[in-house]
Amino acid sequence: MTLDLAQYRRMTAAALVAAYRSRDLSPREVAEAALHAIEESNPALNAVTHVDAEGARAQAAASEGRWRAGTPNGPLDGVPTLMKDGLWMKGIPVYRGTMALDRHAVVPDTDSPPVARLREDGAILLGKTTMCDLGMFGSGYSSKFGPTRNPADLSRTSGGSSSGSAAAVAAGIIPFAVGTDIVGSIRQPASFCGLVGLKPSYGRVPTYPNSSPAAVAGPLARTVEDAALLLDTIARPDFRDFACLGTDTQPWAPVMGGSVAGTRIGYLRSVGFGLAPDPAVAAAVAEGVRRLAGLGCEVTEITSPFQQGDEKPGEDFYRMRPYSELAVLSAADRATATVIDAWSAPAGGYSGVDYHRLFLATQGLRERTLGMIRDFDFLVLPTSPIPPFAAELPGPEGHSTFTAWSNTFLFNLTEQPGLSINCGFTADGLPIGLQIVGHRFDDRGVLRMGAAFERAMAG
Repeated sequence: MTLDLAQYRRMTAAALVAAYRSRDLSPREVAEAALHAIEESNPALNAVTHVDAEGARAQAAASEGRWRAGTPNGPLDGVPTLMKDGLWMKGIPVYRGTMALDRHAVVPDTDSPPVARLREDGAILLGKTTMCDLGMFGSGYSSKFGPTRNPADLSRTSGGSSSGSAAAVAAGIIPFAVGTDIVGSIRQPASFCGLVGLKPSYGRVPTYPNSSPAAVAGPLARTVEDAALLLDTIARPDFRDFACLGTDTQPWAPVMGGSVAGTRIGYLRSVGFGLAPDPAVAAAVAEGVRRLAGLGCEVTEITSPFQQGDEKPGEDFYRMRPYSELAVLSAADRATATVIDAWSAPAGGYSGVDYHRLFLATQGLRERTLGMIRDFDFLVLPTSPIPPFAAELPGPEGHSTFTAWSNTFLFNLTEQPGLSINCGFTADGLPIGLQIVGHRFDDRGVLRMGAAFERAMAG
């Protein structure tokens, strides 16, 4: 087949691999289409920060040779992707989205585990994508790279912190990407860009280095099938991550079929703090829940145990990590990243006792969150209570930047898997995400429910 750019942008990773297997397409054709897509789309989106065209072409040529010989390295051989700025990629500087690290960028001599697994499979690594400052804004705001924009509406943010990765997948530059999520940084951009985004259970996908017990890596894709295919690769064990759950080696994709009738779902309209749900978001999620009920799921509406202000200890606890990184820099360096510096600054007044009290408070949040799912198989709620906001803002206008995470960060604390999937659009065409949260380690169940929901929305 002859591959035109519009056709490439619509193709999933599964479709690309099938076309390689049938020899209808070659990895070299696909790599050229991906590079062309970057050239065409990135000036408007500001999603891609580094392109290794020469390296991508060399990887594609090697992949083509393997497919011709019938010996692909792995299930993703020849599939193009881009890596988030914060993920280590050998030889490429890591800024983590902040100008404060411009003179202090790490240049790794090794790959992080997800990057290493993709290389082993023969995926084509095109370059790197943007992220917000130190991964702590629910937007594409970056003092280093500038704002990343949403393909659905260039005046709106793509979400964060996996901002460039989500925008690149949504724009059809790549079929999938690896995101990272410490407070919602896979799920929230998935919601804002109309994608599937899975925050796996803690330890499911090995990471290195890891600066927080709440941080995970996981897939961003346009379909649940592609998310599962990517998870098959990046969930393989890595000795550098002591928390790695490297014992579950069965493929993830084949478990997504079958009936979900009888599944018990707790439906949460609001978490009780943060921003009030936008009417369009509330309506789209309610319709999504109705479709789940139509699949035979037993849906019970539940009330949140939280109220306004309960999130404050969580926000204060999360200030510590960026503050500790910025505090070792000069005032001149910090002055180049004023928004993240100002948000994290209160942590400079914490004592050791304060820090431990905040830690205990987050454990209280964790216990109350786990209580919501006790009588159910899954929780369903909006991924974000609001649609995408202005691209130039670090957070919702008039609110703390942390309010963007109100519907997601609790499930980082509990280490539960959570999947965001598109459930509709606002009148202006902005995507809306529905979040499916499972019991800890039930990543398969979350993928299966996501696939069932995807079929219901398509039917």
